[in-house]
Amino acid sequence: MVEADELFKNMPARNAASWNTMISGYAENRRFVDALKYFSAMSASGQIPGEITLSSVLLACANLCSLEVGKMVHAKIVKLGIEHNIFMGTALSDMYAKSGDLDSSKRIFYQMPEKNSITWTAMVQGLAENGFAKDSILLFENMMANGISPNEHTFLAILFACSHSGLVEQAIHYFEAMQAHGIPPKQKHYTCMFDVLARADRLTEAEELLMKVPSNFEASAWSALLSACNTYNNKEIGERAAMKLHELEKDNTAGYVLLSNMYASCGKWKDAAEIRILMKGASLKKDGGYSWLQLKGQYHAFFSWHLIFSKKKNENERMV
Repeated sequence: MVEADELFKNMPARNAASWNTMISGYAENRRFVDALKYFSAMSASGQIPGEITLSSVLLACANLCSLEVGKMVHAKIVKLGIEHNIFMGTALSDMYAKSGDLDSSKRIFYQMPEKNSITWTAMVQGLAENGFAKDSILLFENMMANGISPNEHTFLAILFACSHSGLVEQAIHYFEAMQAHGIPPKQKHYTCMFDVLARADRLTEAEELLMKVPSNFEASAWSALLSACNTYNNKEIGERAAMKLHELEKDNTAGYVLLSNMYASCGKWKDAAEIRILMKGASLKKDGGYSWLQLKGQYHAFFSWHLIFSKKKNENERMV
C-alpha cells in the first residue's frame, strides 16, 4: 500500500477507478481508517463514487462500527438511486448490523425486492452477533423454506449463534446438516463446535472431536478448549490442550497464560508460578488489550498497559 499510495499521489490526473483502487485496497488490507480518509478526499475532489467504492467504504464502516459515517454513505446511496440494488442493500444491512443498529439492518433487509444467499447470510450473522440467537435460527429456517441454499458462511453464522446461546443439540444438528448439504466443515466450523461443547462443560466430547481433525488444525480451537478447562477446572484435559497449543504456535502466549490461570484457580500456585517463569524465560509477553472510540471524525485507542508496537504492525492499528 505504501508504493500504491506514492503512485497515486504522483498521478497527474485521477478518476473514479483510481480512487476506488486505493479505497478498496486499504479496505482489503484492513486499514479501514485510511479507507475512510481516502473516501473523504474523493468526495472533496468532486468524484462520484460507484458501487464498488461504496461497498468498500461500507465494509470499513462495519469493521470500525462507524455508524455516523455509515449513515452518510447510506444517504449518498439513496441520492444515487441505487439503494434497492441487491449488492448495496446487502452491504448496508451488514453495516448496520455490525454497528449495532439492528432495527435499520432488518428494515433494509425486509424492504429489499430481491435477496440472494449472501443477503440472507449477512442478516443471519447480524442477528447472531447481536445476541439474538433464536431469531437468527428462525431466519435461517425461513431461508431454507424459501429455497435459498445456505453456504459455508451461513452455517458458520448459525453455529456461532448456537455457541453463544448454549444451544448444544441444535449446533450438533446444524453441523451434521451442513455435511448433508455437501459442505465439508472447515477450521472455523470445527472451532465453533468445540466452543459449543466446551461452554456446556462437555470437554471430553470436544477433545474427542478435536482429535479427529488434521494435526495442523488452527490453534484457536485448542485455545478455546483450554479456556473452557480453565473455567471448569479440568486440569487433565487442560494440560493436554496447552501442550498441543504450544506445538502449533510456540510463540503464542495464550496457552501459557490460560494454563497458569487454571493452575491458580485450582490452588496449584507452584505450578502456576513455574508456567510464568517458563513464559518469562522464553521472552514472551502477553499483548495488552485496547478499546477505541470515534470522536469528531478521529479514532482514539486506549491501552490497558504500555504496548510497544513492532514494525510489523500496520498503521491502522494505531488509530490515533
